[in-house]
Amino acid sequence: MPKVMLIIAALVVMTGATRAREDVLEPYQVHMVVWRGCEEACRSFTHYFESRKLPVNVTVTDVAKDKGLLPEVKQRLIKERPDLVITWGTTVTRSLIGTIDDYGTGSGLGDIPSLFMIVADPVRAGIIVDHETSGRLLVTGVHNRVNETVQLKHIFEYHPIKRLAVINEPNAVNSRQNTQKLAALSDQLGFEVIALEYSLGADDRADPAEIPLKIAEAKALDADALYVGSSSFNLENRRSYTEAAISENLPVFSAYEQMVRDGMALMSVSNSYKNVGKLAASQAYQILFKAQPPGELSVKALERFSVLVNMQAANRLSLYPPLSIISIAKIVQ
Repeated sequence: MPKVMLIIAALVVMTGATRAREDVLEPYQVHMVVWRGCEEACRSFTHYFESRKLPVNVTVTDVAKDKGLLPEVKQRLIKERPDLVITWGTTVTRSLIGTIDDYGTGSGLGDIPSLFMIVADPVRAGIIVDHETSGRLLVTGVHNRVNETVQLKHIFEYHPIKRLAVINEPNAVNSRQNTQKLAALSDQLGFEVIALEYSLGADDRADPAEIPLKIAEAKALDADALYVGSSSFNLENRRSYTEAAISENLPVFSAYEQMVRDGMALMSVSNSYKNVGKLAASQAYQILFKAQPPGELSVKALERFSVLVNMQAANRLSLYPPLSIISIAKIVQ
């Protein structure tokens, strides 16, 4: 019995729709493969069709961060042939759709249309040719991370930083690419990157118990702040991570709003996962109901981002936001 967890969201409502192809006799079959559960983006995607009473069945397969399950899932998708496959995250997308180096303009799913979301940098991951065009006939998607230069501009506006520490798992593709981008910007923006890595156990996963040890190491290396830009591990362990940081008197800045809302990160510059899921669903609508080939659709990004400040963290660190940040930020108490 494979440990793939299936979550079936039956969203079939046959109503008197007036727009083209919304009155199909059979509902469209959409299969979403997620990395770590059906979170806010996944729920927002399914809600898009449910709230509009559109004839769509969404099946969600959660691989629960087990990369070894993805080949089996891929073969099942090819056999089942859904109308559209949604891939959540870089690891899932690279495993199922593959990269341009792997398949050129084609896809690892053959002739099944696909759409990715929650992929921080699909260009650097080799999934698409540029940030507007996939360059692949049956692939499109939504990228979600706010540009690193924009993030750093707001971070440095809040707090001058000379040494910015990042702590990531060594086998995390997005984390590695994010750190490389920071390093590329460091000379231009006048700061130094301290890059640390967690140890991996026999299961190729980091141990949360190592978080305070690595944060203490960053402090010993004279880090001024910690940055969490692209790390599922740090996000999942956000409370212990941010508490350990505060105990070392280090502010945490992040590209994840959950680090601020559900942890003690000081500030985030981010896109809402809810809005990412909604944007991905609008792309899926074009494919399913308007018969748009995925490769002819632009790769989308949200036009606006949010700045969140955690005032509890600010109080505990005695590091209060300047007026320029307060004027644009949402305050979390």
